[in-house]
Amino acid sequence: ADPASHISAETIMTATAVSAAVGSFVVGLFGNAPLGLMPGMGLNAYFSFGICRAFNVTFGQAMSCCFVSGAALLLLAVLGVCQWIVTTVLSEHLKKAITVAIGVFQALIGFQVMGLVVASPNTLVTLGDVTWSNKQLYLALAGFCLISAMLVSRLHGALLVGIFLMSALAWVTGLAAAPEGIFSLPSYDALFLIDFSGWDPGSGKLHAMVLGSLVLLFVALFDLAGVQYGLMGIAGLLEDGNVPRSQSIFSSAAVSTMCGAILGTSPVIIANESSAGIIEGARTGLSAVVVSALFIASAFLTPVLSSIPRVATSVPLVLIGAFMMAPCRGIDWDNLRAAIPSFLTITVVPFTYSIHNGIIAGILMDAFLMISAGKEEREVKPANSPRQPLLNEAMRTTSPVLDRLLCTPHATMAYQTEKAMDEVEQAQQLLERLRHRDGHEPLSCGTNKDKVEDGLLAALEAYLASQSGVTHLDHL
Repeated sequence: ADPASHISAETIMTATAVSAAVGSFVVGLFGNAPLGLMPGMGLNAYFSFGICRAFNVTFGQAMSCCFVSGAALLLLAVLGVCQWIVTTVLSEHLKKAITVAIGVFQALIGFQVMGLVVASPNTLVTLGDVTWSNKQLYLALAGFCLISAMLVSRLHGALLVGIFLMSALAWVTGLAAAPEGIFSLPSYDALFLIDFSGWDPGSGKLHAMVLGSLVLLFVALFDLAGVQYGLMGIAGLLEDGNVPRSQSIFSSAAVSTMCGAILGTSPVIIANESSAGIIEGARTGLSAVVVSALFIASAFLTPVLSSIPRVATSVPLVLIGAFMMAPCRGIDWDNLRAAIPSFLTITVVPFTYSIHNGIIAGILMDAFLMISAGKEEREVKPANSPRQPLLNEAMRTTSPVLDRLLCTPHATMAYQTEKAMDEVEQAQQLLERLRHRDGHEPLSCGTNKDKVEDGLLAALEAYLASQSGVTHLDHL
């Protein structure tokens, strides 16, 4: 990021481990949540290219942006602004969509690391090299099958076992370099390199400091808001649809971000990999405290941990993505008011390689549809009671017009008023009654009965054609 700083990789690893340990310990102790915290990789990239290089500031001055963003996040958390964003700005369907989006994003990263999905100048992405010479890919596929079998057999620790088995095999076969040692002392060369000189109005860098801090703040804020809901959701720990002790979670990330800035690393957020522990049964803050201890230990185990090949950790990312697809069933896909923002969130996250981009896109579209609809959003129906077509299978007609208009769940979206909806339901009930003789037997297929039904269908077609908004169904 800053060629003049000469910060070693070992120093950054130490700062990452210690700041992650602080955040995980605090969130486990005060938030009682099974979440591990660590510096965000996306924020690392913005720190390097968006602040240091774009604004031409030093490593220490950029660290001051991290510290200020953490302090601002702590203030917002204490004032309840962060919780307000989670409960008010993020609608229920967006919260579910964020969980799914994170799962798809993790799977994309995993496939990319495996080598199964690679970049393409023509199609953006394409299938990677699947020849037998690509031993890394087949190691990953073998690990994928092994871990999948262990998960289906409900073997605890399946992900961890799979990672170590793939790592050992990679070391033995020469696909990855074996560790040259086990222990090493942590390096704290970046400690207290933080520099607030850029905040001096006379430095000419004040605008860069403010802008950089604001970007770091809002990226971390929306990332934390979405990820904590998604992970707590798959853990089954939501209370009335809300994240319990959310204020403590935000505050933990803020405190560890300030500590990380002093140590020499970028802002701390919730690690998506926390889902691995949740899948294995983590449900309390004890798991976060254990993660904290392991992060401290990792600062002394740099030779071993740095030698674990990335392909060994790619497989769990993909498989955890499968666990995070479950909230899809809680989104009312027949309600376009909820479906469009949800779909936008799920697709923008992996396609832009950014969680916060997808969250912001979903929020903006959600707000636009709420304003354009001119009414409050209807409550999203649970998956076990989906919207039914106005004509169900038992009432399927012989009229192509009615089949096209009513025999789809999206048909209800065409009617803009409750009055029109009620009238259509009454027409549906009338059709059902007239199709039965004496309330018990269905009408026979005789000529007279056919004429009665043909007349009824014609009347319904005329009624629907007279209703405003029906033309919007032409595309269905």
